[in-house]
Amino acid sequence: MRRIKLLHLITHLGVGGALDNTLLTVERLCRQRYEVHLAAGSLEPAYSSWEERGRRCADEVFIFPELQRRVRPWIDARVCRKLASFMQEQEYDIVHTHCAKAGVVGRIAARRSNTQVVVHTFHAFGNQVTRASKKSVPHKLANVLKKQLFNVAERYTSKISDRVIAVCEQNRQMAIDQQLASPKKITTIYSGIDTARFIASGNRTQVLETIGLEPSRPIVGFIGRLAEQKAPLDFIAAAKMVLASRADVQFVIAGDGPLTNQVKRAVEHEPRIKWIGFYEQVPELMAILDVVAVSSLWEGLGRSVTEAMIMKVPVAATAVDGIPELVKHGQTGLLSPPGQASALAENILELLRDPKRAQAMADAARDFIDFRFDADTMVKKIDQLYQELLQAKKTDLADVVPRLT
Repeated sequence: MRRIKLLHLITHLGVGGALDNTLLTVERLCRQRYEVHLAAGSLEPAYSSWEERGRRCADEVFIFPELQRRVRPWIDARVCRKLASFMQEQEYDIVHTHCAKAGVVGRIAARRSNTQVVVHTFHAFGNQVTRASKKSVPHKLANVLKKQLFNVAERYTSKISDRVIAVCEQNRQMAIDQQLASPKKITTIYSGIDTARFIASGNRTQVLETIGLEPSRPIVGFIGRLAEQKAPLDFIAAAKMVLASRADVQFVIAGDGPLTNQVKRAVEHEPRIKWIGFYEQVPELMAILDVVAVSSLWEGLGRSVTEAMIMKVPVAATAVDGIPELVKHGQTGLLSPPGQASALAENILELLRDPKRAQAMADAARDFIDFRFDADTMVKKIDQLYQELLQAKKTDLADVVPRLT
């Protein structure tokens, strides 16, 4: 009896929460039931380990170099045709897309190839890039046009999807409010984490020496892509405000991206704020931190928040999208409005001033997150969704092997 043939399609194999979510799903789906393929667009050489991980997780990996983040209508149409031909040749039973660009071209291609079941995950929304704080009139106009384009594309592709997954309840509600998907079609499945990975096994002293930090002074960390979404310059502004009150605090920024040069310039004259670039061993880095600070302007669920909570590191974060579903202000961490560096700075100071209360919140956060956001829980719910959708199509593939328990 043949297995269900499944394709996960994502825009790129670079670092990020959406890719981690996708690879965990690809890796952990039952191989008695599924043959799981992974397809992606542009590779990012700086993150070669993520490409290697993708090849370990999937039964087959396919690369479509023309599939990129930027909107390029003629090239995107060509990619869509190539994907449709590829999907038809492979005869997939299910196509599951991730991220905005792959979600649009991938779902159109899947329908053109007569794929039985088409699923998409909203890790964030394509129109959220229009929140960018560009001051000039041309930029504002371009953002308005981009938002309209994203909304039209999402509404159309949601109509041709069998189901859409939101990674948090807030994103589900946003999609409904913006009429990006029908309430009947959108399901919340919280983005899962490999909790077993977040047990620090490295030598703390060695990590501190490698980065150049002093063990006797408090350390506040930012871990994430240096892009407008994550607002690293807001974090730096908050760090400088904290240092005006607490000269002993040390700050570390781990990540790279399009704002790398701006970040480097912003910290070049402040030795107490260190930029260390992309850091592969996140658990070892988390283990040396006294506070994790998140300055994002928008998120799905917030990967670094979840990871910090697993490791019992106190969190000061912005109250955007799914983050308040994790961080209950004053209970599992502290929240501040996005774009307000002074409020983030005050929350960091509050956690540093009262380490016992900060640790109590971190302990409560770990208890809260324990099973709700585990990768196995996520994968089980996705598997159940696939079976439900296949059953609705009245295909015998839904009963290939007994349901997982």
